[in-house]
Amino acid sequence: MFVRIPALAARHGAINLAQGVFDHGPPAELLAALAAVSADPGVHQYMPSAGVLALREAVASGYSAETEVTVTAGATEALHCTMAALLSPGDEALVVEPAYEQYAPAVVAAGGVPVPVRLTSLDGSFASLLAGAVTPRTRVVVVNSPWNPLGRVLTDDEWDALAELASSRGIVVVSDETYEQLLTSRPRGVLDVVADPELRVKISSVSKSLAATGWRVGWAIAGPGLTRRIRAVHQYVTFCPAVPLQVAAASVLGASTVDSVTGAVAAGLHERAGWFADALTGIGIATKPAASPFYLLADVGEPASEWCDRVVVDGGVAALPLSVFYSAPVPEVDRWVRFAVCKRQETLEEAATRLATRH
Repeated sequence: MFVRIPALAARHGAINLAQGVFDHGPPAELLAALAAVSADPGVHQYMPSAGVLALREAVASGYSAETEVTVTAGATEALHCTMAALLSPGDEALVVEPAYEQYAPAVVAAGGVPVPVRLTSLDGSFASLLAGAVTPRTRVVVVNSPWNPLGRVLTDDEWDALAELASSRGIVVVSDETYEQLLTSRPRGVLDVVADPELRVKISSVSKSLAATGWRVGWAIAGPGLTRRIRAVHQYVTFCPAVPLQVAAASVLGASTVDSVTGAVAAGLHERAGWFADALTGIGIATKPAASPFYLLADVGEPASEWCDRVVVDGGVAALPLSVFYSAPVPEVDRWVRFAVCKRQETLEEAATRLATRH
């Protein structure tokens, strides 16, 4: 579905709200930083495998030391390197669902076994489900906050349950926090919650906060011992992500103006997501408010898989059924779809117009 629906969108000229890809460029500050560094011959050569020092320092600021940051080719590589560093064949990793599609394959690629912890109520909490899923083979739990596709941050009781798994059972909490800069205030994260730095990994990137999904600049933050293991894997995967992009990202992330730059990206997303939610409500498609403005959930009033297949062809708009983020059918989410609303205003207006006449 993740491949088929976008392919159908391209074939039928549909507006692609299925994929979390911007249809506009990064902030001017990031483009200016790239132009400024491109003339420096030094940035076109290998840099240390762990990442450009200035970027590691910018990422670590307020959290940890730069020695605990590993720069990777996007958050996806950070995830894969982390799983390879943590899992041996047969080890289990709890994957909280609905889940981003890369989590389970990263576990399997490392020889591990993904064990779903399945949230069936969109308003519920997975806190009470975690302990019952743990076995003697459990080594890792993977979560996402803010949460794709639900758009919410993890609740205090969910974080507390994760912290308990780490402290009492030695399970490593791997938290994908790629969307954190898109919120109106800083949320709790794994670095705040899990006390032992060897039992936590924070994964993030510039993809969403700087509207640069194609730059593939991400990172993992972990304790010294765990960082050594992640770096040992990373050295033999990409060795060194694109250096000019690292240097340009460091220039923006390390500047005193970074909050205004990422804040402007976030503010634009919030405004357009709010507009689109109102537009959908106006044409009879119920929506669910989200703290993170990148995605929007909507109840289409019929089986979502059938609706998405029909609307991408006949309605000219592509979306994903929420069911694809689960490893098994969940009747409670059958009517819900996810729209990626990280688009220009005119794109969303055209999508709303098409849905009003054809959904």
